[in-house]
Amino acid sequence: MVRRDAEPLIWENCSKILERYVKDSYNQGPLPQPPLESPDFPSSPPKNLDALLSQTSGLFSIDRAGFKAKLSEIIDSMEPNYVKRHIDPESEREKWAIKNLEIISKRIIILQIRDWLATALDDTAPDTDRWYFAIATMIGMCFEGSESCREYCFTFIVSIAMAQSPFYRSKSISSGPHHIDWDSSVAEVLQENIPHQSGLMAVNLILDYISSSPKSSHSLLPYWIESLTSYRILTPHLNLFPRIKLNLKNSEKSESEALINATVNLIPDYHEQSKKILISAVQMNNIEIRKTLSTSLSKLYSYDSKLTLYLLDILLFDSDENISTLATSTLGLIIRVDTNEFLQRAPKVIDNGNQKAIQVLIHSSIREYLNFDIMDKNNLISKLWIMSNVTNRSKIVSFIMEIHSANTSSFLRIAKTIFEEDQKSFLEFYNWIGRRDSKIQESLNQIK
Repeated sequence: MVRRDAEPLIWENCSKILERYVKDSYNQGPLPQPPLESPDFPSSPPKNLDALLSQTSGLFSIDRAGFKAKLSEIIDSMEPNYVKRHIDPESEREKWAIKNLEIISKRIIILQIRDWLATALDDTAPDTDRWYFAIATMIGMCFEGSESCREYCFTFIVSIAMAQSPFYRSKSISSGPHHIDWDSSVAEVLQENIPHQSGLMAVNLILDYISSSPKSSHSLLPYWIESLTSYRILTPHLNLFPRIKLNLKNSEKSESEALINATVNLIPDYHEQSKKILISAVQMNNIEIRKTLSTSLSKLYSYDSKLTLYLLDILLFDSDENISTLATSTLGLIIRVDTNEFLQRAPKVIDNGNQKAIQVLIHSSIREYLNFDIMDKNNLISKLWIMSNVTNRSKIVSFIMEIHSANTSSFLRIAKTIFEEDQKSFLEFYNWIGRRDSKIQESLNQIK
């Protein structure tokens, strides 16, 4: 068998997948119009698929030097250390590259999209032909829903929405008197970043296409929606809420997490819309959605405490014990900001009997509770003892010993309450205390 080097194999594979991406994209529907056009050279959409394929493949083929540069860049960034340390690194590199041919090829295509977009979004001389090459390739790649696309193509979405080159980086702080070298006569003015209307139209169409594909709607869209919530200037223009609602219904674990996180991120600016989605989500027969909601409650509390408490009251008693356990951790925050709200819910958690939730309650909240009420007027400690298993009792008894050191009256009160509620639990309490300190145990004889 004749050995072939990695480079020509990668070249061939790049050409094949480029053709596949363009075909898939073109067959989906009309390609988005370019955000930027030169008055002297207005855009001319591809007449047909054959013309687009011929132009895209032809431009890629003639730029062999560009391909080699991209290949070198990708290998430098991806090559594992064992290859570099090998006694024959060149030979090992060939083996590694051939083994990882597919992912290397896709990364090269991503760099090619970047370069074409950079030319298409050059505000001085936009190349509309390269726009169609870039956008057709990108949409086709999105349909595939690869991890590489998810990770590296999102920046293109932002770039298109802003009608700015992928290489463009806006300045976050303008020069001013707070800078030592500031010169008022040549003061730099920060260019305001404003979304481009045509760019937004293009992005919305891209997102619509991604939504229509089973693969990309699961593997790309939820994560890109979450990332887009970080761009406040874009969120009002991209129909994020309808996209979230549509995708939540059929989302799986990591997807639902991304969508719920996106909704929570949006609540400061879009309170009512986010609220409706979260209330709807907590009622869904989807464990992963409710689990993500449970982990998001602490963050949500800072935005809307009333909504958080509403969701918490549902999730604390979810049929799935893991969800109710996760929700219980939120009580550790609530006791620090609103003790009354904590006291309304903590006894119910204990009565529910979920030992994992009780464990979380003990570790997250009880020390703070005792700082608030060392006398245990609400009988949480006594209730915890009666309802807890052996594992949880080992932690509770440590708190009880601390209570004895700080306030003997409180200790005896707790012991008496346990005795009155459940004499069997009191006997177990008596024995536990005896194993810790026989003298303290003797003080319990008056209750017996």
